[in-house]
Amino acid sequence: MPSRVVKFLHSPLSVAMFLVAGVLVGVYAPGFARSLAPFSKLYIDLLKMIVLPLIVSSIIFSLRSLIHDPKAGSYIIKVAAAVVLVSAAAVAVAMALTLLMRPGEISDPAIRAAFGQIVSRDTVSTELQMNLHEIAAPGSQSRLIDTLLSVVPSNIFQALATGDTVKVLVFALLFGFAIGRVPVAVSDPLAHSLDTVYRACIILTRWFNLMLPFATFAMIADQTAIVGFRTLRLMVDFLGVIGLATALLVAVSIVVVALRTRRTPWAVLRAHQDVAVMAIATRSSVACIPAMIDTLTERLGLRRDVVELLVPLQTAIVRAGPIMLFVVGPLFVAQLYGRVLDGSDLVFLAVVSVLLGLTTAGMSGITVLTQVGIVCGYLGLPFEAAFVLFVAVDAVTDTLRTVTLVFTIDAATASIAPLDPDAHTYAVEEALPLEPAAPRA
Repeated sequence: MPSRVVKFLHSPLSVAMFLVAGVLVGVYAPGFARSLAPFSKLYIDLLKMIVLPLIVSSIIFSLRSLIHDPKAGSYIIKVAAAVVLVSAAAVAVAMALTLLMRPGEISDPAIRAAFGQIVSRDTVSTELQMNLHEIAAPGSQSRLIDTLLSVVPSNIFQALATGDTVKVLVFALLFGFAIGRVPVAVSDPLAHSLDTVYRACIILTRWFNLMLPFATFAMIADQTAIVGFRTLRLMVDFLGVIGLATALLVAVSIVVVALRTRRTPWAVLRAHQDVAVMAIATRSSVACIPAMIDTLTERLGLRRDVVELLVPLQTAIVRAGPIMLFVVGPLFVAQLYGRVLDGSDLVFLAVVSVLLGLTTAGMSGITVLTQVGIVCGYLGLPFEAAFVLFVAVDAVTDTLRTVTLVFTIDAATASIAPLDPDAHTYAVEEALPLEPAAPRA
């Protein structure tokens, strides 16, 4: 392929052009837009195809290197601190904006009537969610414990075959710690093999990225055809809160990465352009793992072995996007039905949102939405009818949640991983002098 064509396909301009074209096709030719769904699914499947081998190879290889790093023990403490801080920030931003903007309070009778029509137009969906809610709500605490216990894989080959990312992550962590205790002379051949697998996955990712503009066109067209603008107009206040919360968390994340990498916020934003576009196009934080690793190491100069360990790990446990939804969703329902939540309700909402957020790794958008029903059930809110409204705009909220995830994960990783003084990164003229960092293990 000619280099000019490759350069254009990798540029933000091409993605923006295809994105606008996808919106127009979704609005004016919804039938054709829906027919493009198989192509977008093919692109996502290609990305997911390499995610699991990348996670296994990068974590095991990185853990083996980090076992001998005297600072390795401090990484675990820092990861725990990052999870707490990011979760608390997501709760605080989402709760403050929802209580301030009050998206669920609708004074216009016409808009209230339109809401009623949407809620009542699909009784099957409402009844289905009611049944799901009745089963899930009574044993929510034991269900949460069962979910946490179920992440241990009884059969790693079955977990790999079914694409269970969390179970594969647990296996890779345990196996990596064990390999780190094997003598170096014995484990070297395996380490070289894992490094080869990882580099091959990165090359495949770069090849697949040539399809990104076309996949973006197909995905955006399909999502626009499904959602439509009428429902978006009715839920504009709710989407506004989610969008503003996303913007604030992304802005803070960019500042954190800029401070850690000694670069300007603009340089950090430019470095993340591929990650942002991929998050919007795929709506999958797992699919963005290769791009996040490449951005933090090749473009921003962080130590590769540490980043390769932290990004997959924190993708599973830094869950700012779902936490944001678990806070805004129940508050929106409470405001919609005129229910006033007191201080103890808000504290309970914050705690449960964080705990549920930790269990959402690998869940699809609709599955995450059903988790909102657990919170609403505890607070005595009628989530069943509002479920239809959340489903109607799930394509938009899922996109915003994914963008929030990838930026907060990168910020959490950058706050822990040291800089690599030997790294050759792009946009060197925009970077400040790098602070000394420990050599790669």
